[in-house]
Amino acid sequence: MGVRVTALFFVLVAGCAYRPGPASAAEIGPGDDFCSAANSLAPGEELVLRPGDYQGPCTLVKGGLPGSPVVIRAADLQQRPRLVYRGREVNVLDIKGNHITVRGLAIGPSAADVDGIRVFSPADVVIEDCELDGIGGIAVAATHNSVAGLVVRRNVITNSASTAMYFGCHDGFTCTVSGLVVERNFIRTVRAANPEIGYGIQIKLNSAAVVRDNVILHTKGPGIMVYGSRDLLSRSVVERNLVMGSQTSSGIVVGGGPAALRNNILLLNHGAGIALEDYHSRGLLRSVVVSYNTLYRNAAGGVTVPDGVHVRDVAITNNAVQTTQGAPIVPRDRADVDLAGNVDCTWAVCFANPEAIDFSPVNGSPLLAPASMHGAGSVPPDDYFGTKRSLSPVAGAIQRRAGPIRLGLKP
Repeated sequence: MGVRVTALFFVLVAGCAYRPGPASAAEIGPGDDFCSAANSLAPGEELVLRPGDYQGPCTLVKGGLPGSPVVIRAADLQQRPRLVYRGREVNVLDIKGNHITVRGLAIGPSAADVDGIRVFSPADVVIEDCELDGIGGIAVAATHNSVAGLVVRRNVITNSASTAMYFGCHDGFTCTVSGLVVERNFIRTVRAANPEIGYGIQIKLNSAAVVRDNVILHTKGPGIMVYGSRDLLSRSVVERNLVMGSQTSSGIVVGGGPAALRNNILLLNHGAGIALEDYHSRGLLRSVVVSYNTLYRNAAGGVTVPDGVHVRDVAITNNAVQTTQGAPIVPRDRADVDLAGNVDCTWAVCFANPEAIDFSPVNGSPLLAPASMHGAGSVPPDDYFGTKRSLSPVAGAIQRRAGPIRLGLKP
């Protein structure tokens, strides 16, 4: 096997210690046995893949140690190595070892029901900078075992034939995912066949996550759905995401809390921008805060709460909403929902250029009036772009003029 090994070491510069790199790095090419090389790594070692196609499938069974993961990465992110598997029996890449980082791989297309990357490991897996195109199953999944400390970031998923990202077990007992971070991913086009829903990102019952800075376009079902938790200490945070163009559902669906949704931009979705739903009548719609979001021309309204369902500790505050065809901006007044500071932009000029996806407040916009300080503890420290909120924050996801939003990976 054509392997090149380079020793790495500690570096001290100006008296400051930098974190050490891996103990060694092995570099292979497309003609080498990828799976064998990946499973031969010792804790702290890297496998570097030159550009080209590598034969799959592969199951990663050997991992690293806490603070010393094994790393499998592309030599060049501009020419990603591609893991190729055309069969139907298994997934393209299964991860069963702990303390593993996979960075910069391309995967896909795959056959129907064949997942791109499926995580079985209990702890400390990072999937970043990968591209998954034309996956016939779920692009990235962790739905079999309980998992802690999973990070999924800066990945691009396109033309998915099923849900793009799926975390946790449907019953909330067989497995849960904790310490999950899903950030700065770009998901475009999910076209699941009936009866599949076709989510962008799905966080199942009793799992919790931070879902932030993702851009999600043209899913079949919800761009993001969190099902909530029976544990009031297990809270999901959904912030600074853009979701546009769900074909059949809302941009974000909340099936239960605790959950905080803030600084999101939801536009042109078939349902509401953000919909609270008492999923399977579980009674988990409590401890939900929906604040400082921008919702534009979602067909069923801005933020919706089901009639006839009692909720607890739900606040909908300081959202900027433009609707169409008489759809409501927020729920009607009800004793079990705290409503304050929401701005109706349906007939007012609120945004700089919404058709160009510029939702900055324009001069004279009603958004520039100080937001309601009712429930001030829910004011986020920043806005959609990460700009610090002023002492007098404005309603909606964007604090000040920032220009059009780029529909791709967030910088």
